[in-house]
This record gives sequence, structure tokens and C-alpha cells, in this order.
Amino acid sequence: MRRTRAAAWPAYAILALILVAGLYLRLRHNGYGLPYVYNQDEGRHFTNRAVAMFGGGSWDPGYYENPSGFTYLLNIAMRFRYGHGWPFGGFDNVVRMFASPDPSGVYELTRGVAALLCCAGAAGVFFVGRRLWGLREGLVAAAVLAFAFLPVAYSRIAVTDVGTLLPVAIALFAAVRIYERGDLRWYLVGGAAVGFAIGFKYTAGLVLLPLLIATAFRMRTDGLAPLKGLGIALVVATAAFFVTTPYFFINFSHARHQLTSQSQTVGDFGKVGQAQDNGFAYYLWSLTWGLGWVPLVAAAAGCFLVARRDPVRALLLAAFPLALFIYLSVQSRFFGRWLLPVYPALALFAGYAIVQAVGAVAALRGRRLAAAGALAAVVLAALAQPLAADVRTMRLLGRTDTRQLARDYLVKTYPPRLRIVIEPAVPGRYYRLARPGRKAPPERKQFVRGFIRDIGETRIDYVTLLRPEVLDHYRRSGYCLVMTMSVIRGRAENDRLAPALAYYARLERESKLVFEASPYDKGVKHLKFNFDHSYDYYPSKFARPGPDVKIYRLNNCKQGYGPLPKGAGVPQGVSE
Repeated sequence: MRRTRAAAWPAYAILALILVAGLYLRLRHNGYGLPYVYNQDEGRHFTNRAVAMFGGGSWDPGYYENPSGFTYLLNIAMRFRYGHGWPFGGFDNVVRMFASPDPSGVYELTRGVAALLCCAGAAGVFFVGRRLWGLREGLVAAAVLAFAFLPVAYSRIAVTDVGTLLPVAIALFAAVRIYERGDLRWYLVGGAAVGFAIGFKYTAGLVLLPLLIATAFRMRTDGLAPLKGLGIALVVATAAFFVTTPYFFINFSHARHQLTSQSQTVGDFGKVGQAQDNGFAYYLWSLTWGLGWVPLVAAAAGCFLVARRDPVRALLLAAFPLALFIYLSVQSRFFGRWLLPVYPALALFAGYAIVQAVGAVAALRGRRLAAAGALAAVVLAALAQPLAADVRTMRLLGRTDTRQLARDYLVKTYPPRLRIVIEPAVPGRYYRLARPGRKAPPERKQFVRGFIRDIGETRIDYVTLLRPEVLDHYRRSGYCLVMTMSVIRGRAENDRLAPALAYYARLERESKLVFEASPYDKGVKHLKFNFDHSYDYYPSKFARPGPDVKIYRLNNCKQGYGPLPKGAGVPQGVSE
């Protein structure tokens, strides 16, 4: 036993190295963009609701389109961070900090929680791979998950998706153990893992499918007895989900209404500018860069190899990824990170295939050091694509966002209370008057927006409301400056929205371009808008974060300042 443990220590040292490197890739420059949060989901759904629990005196987030497990974790992290280790004191300081012109510290903390959750998922995959096959398979699987681009990209912002990785890995392992052993404890473990997975992402509930399949196979030998274990697993899953999202049950009618509305939107209405209409092709494409070409091929090979050795084990590990892939592909909206919960299973298959491939080389048999060196070389080669993207985007995020460059130009060039049309790709905080070391009255604004508000679905619908005649309203109201962004204009270009394209054409004809901030190096051809790559910056053409930002000054227009007079007209078709 001592010799076995001694032999395992190098593997744990390598695992620690993988996790530290993965954490560094996520935390380096994790204050990018701040104090402005440009990702709409990060800005609207989790951190702000975790802070609101301090000011409102209630644990009800009032929001159920996503489970609240991640929100509660953020609140707990704030309690320890800002309570100096005592989580039950007053936290007015957190509320004040978040309401201040610069809440960067709060967001850096919550982004750090997401990074830790993702690395915990990689550690969980290691332990599952080790128990299923061996130390090497576990290490390779952990490396695949730790450095795959999509898990890295979405653990740099405070969103819930990466929280599913650890419980999904545990649920898959529990399903295998239920099939192979049938012990009651694995029903308990599996049920808890399923419940916690749902507590981070509702769609992760499909990970219950492997437990159902495992139970069905156990019934072939044990009769109806496994149904008792399944019933217990369902009860435990419900309890675990209740712990993460209690107000889903307490305010069930409200939660059901929100969830139904969201499901109808995702299932029935495509995004303006989405361009793709085939979910199966889209999600397969997302895996080629989100996981990487070589890890993806290795995952497919691993599934085949496991199936040759143990078809039921392969089925249990593959059922959830396949089910979620099909479910997401038949929706009307597609987004790469929605497939993140399947990454633990893909990493496990890839780890198994890579180790088997290296072990099959006859010249390495019996030569442990040579085999270990060869395995390390193969893993580095397999991860070259995602690692290059991880490092490239890590460096890129250390540079100033184009929207910040545009704001700096406006603040330097124009006095406060400037009337300007800014397309809805910035948060409300962007408009505030922010002067270092000075507290500005809340009613004072750096920029005044009379036509466009970045709330609700406005960002998605905005380009469908644009018409050339809107420019005449801008002139009459003293809004002589118009700031456009490629993440908004690109939607109109993808869908060939004629009125919006005519609006942009007239804007260019009847104005002067006074400022441009590009995310690309000089001379690089601009990329077509994409809902994934325009925000995660995966393409190597990106040199800094942000969209292509242009500021136009309308000809024959008298620049105005301050809010519009009460009752002033708003152009029909454009949200105020």
C-alpha cells in the first residue's frame, strides 16, 4: 500500500501543476474591461443579484431563468472576503462598493469563484478517470478539461456554466458504479451530483439519463430492487437542487412563468444576426475550437475504444453528451457555452484514447520513463491548439477594451452631459459621470441617452428598429454624435436587414468619422460578426478586446447637452 501511494505522488504533483497553470490562465488579467461589465449575462444575472441579497435582506434572487446555486456561492464568497472571515456581519460596504463608479473588486472576486469552480471540475475529472482506468488517463483528462478553450473563456467571467463540470463528472462516475456494483451509496452520490448540476444549469439535468440507464441494467440481475435506489437518488437530487435554488419551490408559479418564457424564446425565436440555422452543425463546429480538433477526435476514438471493451460503460459515459447535444441542436438559438456541461465526458474519453494510443507503441512497453515522456509529448501536441488560444487571449485581455478607448476619447474631448447615441453594447454604468477621487451626484451623467437603453432584449432587437429617417430625429434633438459597434451593426449585416443597412449607409454619407478603435491590428481584415467569437476573441486576428467602435459626427447638426426637455419626441420604432 505504501509503495502504491508513493508511486501516485508524482501524478498528484503533475495534477497540481495542471491546476495551478489552469488557474493562472484564468486569473491573469481577470479585471479586464472593468469597471464596465460588457458581457450582458455577467452584468445582469449573478453578481448583482448576489450583492442585492445584502441590501434587500432576503435570499430570494427574484430571478429563475438560471438556477441560483452560482449566485449563492458568490454571496458566500463576498461574506468571507468582505466580512474578514466572519460571514454573519453587516455588509453595507459591499453594497456601497458595488454602487460606486468602480465595483472592480467585487467582479474580480466573482470571476475568481468561476475560475476555481472550473479548476475543481478538472480535478474531479482526474479522480473519475483515475478510478475508471488509471492515473495517466485521469491526468490527461484533467489536462484536456483544464486547457480546453471554452472552459477557460467562460471561467474568466462570472457566469454559472462552469459550475456544472464537477457535479457532472461525479454523476457520470456514480452511474458507472451503479451499473457495476449497485451499492446504495452510489445512488446517493449520483442523486446529489445530479441535483447540484441542475442547481447550476437546468439543462444539466439530462445527466440523470445515465443513472436511469444504469438502473435499467441493474434490474436485469437484481429485479425490482434497483428501483428503490433510483427513488432515493431522485429524492436526494431534489433535495440538492432545493439547497441551491430554494425559491424555485417557494415561488414556483413565478419561477415556472420565467422558465417557460425563456424556453419559448430559445426554442422558437432565433437571434437577430445568428446567420446559422443548423444547430447540429453549429455545435459540432463549436467543439473544433472550444475543445480542439485533436481532443475532439481523441474523444470520438476514446468512446469507440471503451465501447469495444465495455459497451455499457461507454453508453453510460456517452448518453448525456449525446442527449444534450441533440436537445440544444433543435432549438432556435445556438451558443457554444451552452454545451459546456458535456466537456467532462469528452475529456474522459479523450484521456483514455490518448493513453491507449501511447501505450500501444511496442517500443515503449516496459520502459516507464520513455512511455511517460512520450505521453507528455503527445498531450502537449494534442493541446497545442487550445493552449495557444488560452495564452493568446490571456495576453489580449490585458490590453484596453475598444469601448474604453472610445469613452476616454469622449471624456477628453467633450464636457459632461453630452448627448450621444451609443449603440447598446455597453452597460448603464458606462454613462455615469466618473471622476477619480470625487463623488458625483447620481443624477449627473457623462453621457445622456435619450433614444437607446441597454435593457432587456433591446440589444438583440435594436437593429431591427433602425431606419434612415432616425438621423433626422438625432439632429433635431442635438444628438450629433453616433457611436456604432461591430457587435451591433454586424447583426444587421448578417441578416441583411435593408432598413438598418440603409441607416448605416446614410450615417456614413452625412457625417464625419471622428474616432475609431479597432480590436484588430492595422491592415487586418475585419471578421464577420459571430455570437461566440465576437465575444470570446478566439480568432487570432484579435489584438485587443472589444468590437470595432466608430464615432461619427453628423453634418449640419448643433450639438446638445443635458437631458431632452420633457415631452420631447422620440423617433418611432426606437426604444427610449
